[in-house]
Amino acid sequence: MTMPFQRWFYLLASVVTVQSSKAQAVDIIRGPYLQVVTPTSITIRWRTSQPTESRVQFGTSATKLNQEVSDSKPVTDHEVVLTNLKPATRYYYTYGATKSTMKADPGQYFQTAPKPGSTEPVRIWALGDFGNSSATQLGARDAIVRTTQDRRPDVWLWLGDNAYSNGKEEEFQQHVFGVYQDGFFRNMPFWATPGNHDYGGQIESQDIPYFRICSMPKRGEAGGIPSGSESYYAFDYGNVHFVSLDSYGKMDGGQRLYDTTSRQVDWLKRDLAANKQPWTIVFFHHPPYTKGSHDSDTEELLVKLRQNLLPILERYNVDLVLGGHSHVYERTHPIVGHYGLADTFDPKYIVAASNSAQPNEYRVNGKKQGIIYVVAGSGGQLGGQEPGWPLKAAAYTNNTDGGSMLIDVNDNRLEARWVCTDGVVRDQFSIVKEKPGLR
Repeated sequence: MTMPFQRWFYLLASVVTVQSSKAQAVDIIRGPYLQVVTPTSITIRWRTSQPTESRVQFGTSATKLNQEVSDSKPVTDHEVVLTNLKPATRYYYTYGATKSTMKADPGQYFQTAPKPGSTEPVRIWALGDFGNSSATQLGARDAIVRTTQDRRPDVWLWLGDNAYSNGKEEEFQQHVFGVYQDGFFRNMPFWATPGNHDYGGQIESQDIPYFRICSMPKRGEAGGIPSGSESYYAFDYGNVHFVSLDSYGKMDGGQRLYDTTSRQVDWLKRDLAANKQPWTIVFFHHPPYTKGSHDSDTEELLVKLRQNLLPILERYNVDLVLGGHSHVYERTHPIVGHYGLADTFDPKYIVAASNSAQPNEYRVNGKKQGIIYVVAGSGGQLGGQEPGWPLKAAAYTNNTDGGSMLIDVNDNRLEARWVCTDGVVRDQFSIVKEKPGLR
């Protein structure tokens, strides 16, 4: 049964006394939502209509919340970090002011990450270009609920253009929190990358709602090398290393991701070189290969990403690259060495072909394994095609159905499914590393 999805607000059980001594009710405007989950810590955020203190009570039993973290400073944007947690453990929690918290709810819980390198199964949900309250967004949401009733995702990836049309506070509130609050935010941590719409035209500034809403790990606290920036970062979840890159914003000196002398690219090289996890997934908004609503042959940013960034990702044996921007679904075979225009693609660039016995199953054994590139930009926005559609390098394309990606990693096997709004899986593939732990 599909769970109900209506915008919901909580009313704190008691009132907050303000300086005038007049009691005022405090509304929960946003949240709770979960950020930066690690094996031993998590961040819980929410927003209130009036400044209050912050308190989170939690425990491993829904009926015994015997631990607490609080902050006496009155704020409207609350951010509480819980530490000294146990890996791969479910915790129940409640939140509110220091003298009043919400009623305990067995449906309000989080799961800490497994230890780095653990072979526990990891489930990932990824979608891009979604925050517009369209029928496509709602359909993709409901389809993933039905598909994951047996096991909810552990990792939720936002692939950019998360709130249309300009990444404003009210757009995030209506099209993101208003759509996913019930059943997603209070249990499922998200990890984001910014898109051009999230920047809203302010490409040289991080003083935008995206960065105020999203708490991302810049100190290496979730794994990887510290980036010093919330616009790009890394984290580990089990035996998967994730890297989020900012493909649109301009760094110090006006540099973008495709500039190989930028601080972001320097950090990327160091992070990938230090990575010891057997699986590596990189996600950023702008795709190096697409012929959907955008054209990677004619748009300078996409051309330069393909020419300058992909050799770096190939050098460090990245397995999968996820993006959006183009409001379609496109997926390549594992490819390496193709940096030219779409019509120059040749099967010689495919380095791990599937076989007829196991369609779309790719086996790698330690040689240059190639990278699978996925454009999953139809989580809300949908449609479009440029001259040259379908993409010549693609193993599968679709510009008429919206949906999102569901990825399961189990030891040396990665299984990916594109789940459409009607619940139909229209594309799926797998990668098998023939030697467990292989990079």
